[in-house]
Amino acid sequence: MEVENFIDYIGSNPDTYEWLEGEQENKSGIFVKNTQFDTKTHFTMEAIKNNNLETLLAQTHHGKNVEHITRVTGFFSKVQSWNKGKQGELKQRFRVNDLKR
Repeated sequence: MEVENFIDYIGSNPDTYEWLEGEQENKSGIFVKNTQFDTKTHFTMEAIKNNNLETLLAQTHHGKNVEHITRVTGFFSKVQSWNKGKQGELKQRFRVNDLKR
């Protein structure tokens, strides 16, 4: 991917990304802050050139792009769409095999 195209994409999505040129470990590149996941990633110019946009953006998640789902009475729903009370009930649940004997 061209560095300019990467910067254009990041710059055109200010609600999710912020960027700044800089060096890390004597390698120049671009620092990208993903405001959705509160992460900061340094991309070298070489890394940007050798990868596509989807791969680069996935690196900004730092493993935090996880959706939690649960099975309740036979149907599936995303936990993040639950109200506060239901989410509180989920936090109070425990597995039987987690009990100490």
